[in-house]
Amino acid sequence: MKEFHRLITEICDEEKIIAHFLSKDWLVMLERDDKTKFISGYKFDLNGHALGNIMDDKYAMFDVLEKKQIPVILHQILFRPSNKNEYAIGASSYQQVYDFFRENNEDIVIKSNTGTCGSEVYHITDIFEIEPCLDKLFATNFSISLCPFYSIKAEYRVIVLRDQCKLIYGKRRPVVIGDGKRTIRELLLEFNSCYFQNRLQEELYSRILEDGEVYEYSWQFNLSQGSVPFSVSDDTICGRINSIISKVFQELDLGFCSIDIVETTDDEMFVMEFNSGVMMKNYMRFVPSGRSIAKDIYKQAIREMFSDR
Repeated sequence: MKEFHRLITEICDEEKIIAHFLSKDWLVMLERDDKTKFISGYKFDLNGHALGNIMDDKYAMFDVLEKKQIPVILHQILFRPSNKNEYAIGASSYQQVYDFFRENNEDIVIKSNTGTCGSEVYHITDIFEIEPCLDKLFATNFSISLCPFYSIKAEYRVIVLRDQCKLIYGKRRPVVIGDGKRTIRELLLEFNSCYFQNRLQEELYSRILEDGEVYEYSWQFNLSQGSVPFSVSDDTICGRINSIISKVFQELDLGFCSIDIVETTDDEMFVMEFNSGVMMKNYMRFVPSGRSIAKDIYKQAIREMFSDR
């Protein structure tokens, strides 16, 4: 968070705000004109407490958006079994997952209900993967979410402040195409050297891809998992995204957050999840003007925190 803290310090100096870094720097207390505001992690003092909690709960957010008739990826929730007997195959809690697996063409995603950065997310296509996956997730999570697997061709992040869209960018998965000359390692390093420079030691990555051969390093679009951001210049795409975001603005009193929207291979768009914390570390790393863009957005958020609204 060092770069984030440098940005906050710069903004506070410019805005004549006193910043105190507390709780091992996880908490920033901001003071100006007898007002005290907070930044906790990447969460700014702008979302209502209840709504902020809902944003960070994948199933709860799905439930709200579905109720509001906003297109959203289907989620089901499953709670940690209360006793050891419920862990047995066929018990009600685990049986729900096996039923969901069969009902969705044996192609589902199981994930932590409150996870971030693409961690604890598993694509399941083999029935024998289910029980180990559930055991692993329930060892550290009280609840998990089940989703059908959507064939996604693009994912977009939207950063919003109050009722305004401040930034839209896409995420490009780490997928490379062979030229008959270079290895998987070389192609992935060209794609994202920052992420892959210390991650490709296995012999697998020394193979030369044939000309036109496609290699998918990951099925996820998370910037923290090797994807890279790109600018969205297609007016039609931006229009469709803004149409969804406008519906969200009509129904929810948002403060400052990010929203992930996916476009499927069937050309449908769905909200995937919300994030009450706005982290732009990887965006700043890859976009030449990313730092100034992030600083401007964070400055607007801090000004909003101290406004009389």
